[in-house]
Amino acid sequence: MKVVSKISELKNQIAEWKGEKYSIGFCPTMGSLHAGHLDLVETSKKETDKTIVSIFVNPTQFNDPKDFAQYPVKTDDDLLLCESKGVDLVFLPEVKTMYPETKTPISLSIPELQKNLCGRTRPGHFEGVLQIVAKLFHLTEPNKAFFGLKDYQQFRVISAMVENLNFPLEVIGVPTRREVDGLAMSSRNVRLTEKERETASLIPRMFALAKKTILSGERDLKLWKEILRDFLLTGPSVRIDYLEVVDPIELQSKEKLDGEILLAIAVFVGDVRLIDNQIIQIPN
Repeated sequence: MKVVSKISELKNQIAEWKGEKYSIGFCPTMGSLHAGHLDLVETSKKETDKTIVSIFVNPTQFNDPKDFAQYPVKTDDDLLLCESKGVDLVFLPEVKTMYPETKTPISLSIPELQKNLCGRTRPGHFEGVLQIVAKLFHLTEPNKAFFGLKDYQQFRVISAMVENLNFPLEVIGVPTRREVDGLAMSSRNVRLTEKERETASLIPRMFALAKKTILSGERDLKLWKEILRDFLLTGPSVRIDYLEVVDPIELQSKEKLDGEILLAIAVFVGDVRLIDNQIIQIPN
């Protein structure tokens, strides 16, 4: 496994692979890798000849400086995991490599897909995501790029950018990997205390309640959301950032429970912000 930090080293390796007609899979990460990230790697290895993982904690997508400062960094462990899973190359750039001070900043946005969910409560977040992902796509030249569906809005925003700007690659969503109790795996989970981790189990239990009440015939959207909110708020130190029901493609708010919906939440448990989502098909 190669580990490179310079763009020139990365481009030289990609040119060699392209010359040999290898297909390239790309898994962008911010490190602190867990089994969910490794699912991206395993999917890439099945679908492409060479797999690149980037590890870069991107400062431009954090609207809270404290969140950026507290983001867990475990580079040595991450590299061992990548090597154990057969990653071909890890791109490990410094901030000054990705954001040279001599360059004039740019901003990318897709307003219609960003105005709800995390885009509403984390201003500037997706502008930072789109900027870094666009740069990484240009640098790694992948045939396919793999993203976890836990960050569903991110997946949709990046997919739309690729489609609208004609990037020559396919964006593939990989299902969320979950803990034994159903909590979505996240690099932020390690920041939860034992008591907070227990409280966080309310999130998957809320999704189970959501499906149960739908199957029982509940169709009042306002009442349904209130039931789910009240359930989450039974946990100590829980604060709901958002609990929304949107169309899974356009990410626009639904006015009633029908068809296919995305139930998406962001919840603070203590100081840790956790996100999750489920696509639910409402029976006729």
